[in-house]
Amino acid sequence: MESNNAVKKERKEYSSRIRRLRRLILTTVAASCLIPTCICVILAVRFDRLNDRYKQASADLEWYRSRYGSEMEILGSEQGTEVVASDVKTTPEMKTAPDSSTEEYMDVDYATIDVSGAQNPEDIEGTRYVYLTFDDGPSSSTDEILDILEEYDVKATFFVCGKPSAKYKDVYARIVDDGHTLGMHSYSHKYSDIYSSLDSFKADLDKLRIFLYETTGVWSKYYRFPGGSSNGVSQVDMSELIDHLDSSEITYYDWNVSAGDDRAGATKETIYSNIVTNIPKFKHCIVLMHDAADKQSTVEALPEIIEAIQSMDDTVIVPITDNTLPVQHINNN
Repeated sequence: MESNNAVKKERKEYSSRIRRLRRLILTTVAASCLIPTCICVILAVRFDRLNDRYKQASADLEWYRSRYGSEMEILGSEQGTEVVASDVKTTPEMKTAPDSSTEEYMDVDYATIDVSGAQNPEDIEGTRYVYLTFDDGPSSSTDEILDILEEYDVKATFFVCGKPSAKYKDVYARIVDDGHTLGMHSYSHKYSDIYSSLDSFKADLDKLRIFLYETTGVWSKYYRFPGGSSNGVSQVDMSELIDHLDSSEITYYDWNVSAGDDRAGATKETIYSNIVTNIPKFKHCIVLMHDAADKQSTVEALPEIIEAIQSMDDTVIVPITDNTLPVQHINNN
């Protein structure tokens, strides 16, 4: 009897080991199938996201090619030279020689520019105001820029163009919802259209203003001319365009500090240096940067730029408002 019980017990233990071994084998097989499947799903999701960003960046670059590419031909035929039609403005301290013969920099005569408050450092008293401004957006970089600004609790100004693609609708809205100032930088950014006549300028301006109002509910009152008010490209006297802005209760803003991020070879380090070394020269600093898919160096430099400005004595970073003293390269007043 005891022998039978021992045999039964041994069989029971054997069966139990077999079941455990079977469960272990099944668990191992399941895991060997599940883990690669999970990895594949994760990689597929990441691929889709990267692919979406790639498509968005490609669309951004195509937008710029359609604007700037045609401008090179038009301006070249008009002026007898090739021109990169972008906001190529720098302070005298930052200006470098053009790269070979492919770029013509639009010189700014700062002796004629109304940069009130831009005294020598020893003459500056009280708070220094720094206005970070971003041209040309929205782009695939805008959300990243907004994330950085949010992290540092900084408000900026975005001079945007008209991009009716559905993917940007939320980006326009976020600029406003996050408390930043929404400015205008022309709807098309096509110099040949915008500056061909006063009527063309008016039509482009109205199209952008209405578009932004329908998209964000903001009736923008701030403008930055493509290429700045001293662009030298306009076929219309700039005073006529400025008069129209005045009659429309729109204030235009140029800049007195440039990141230089629109030039070939711009790096995180040069962008940082161009901004941080020039801010102490002015009491009211309107800083020009660009929000574009191919301006990743600007995004990378932004946190350190903000930290450097915030560490300066009696210096604050604020968005453009109705009370902002405008920096204007050309002033009709």
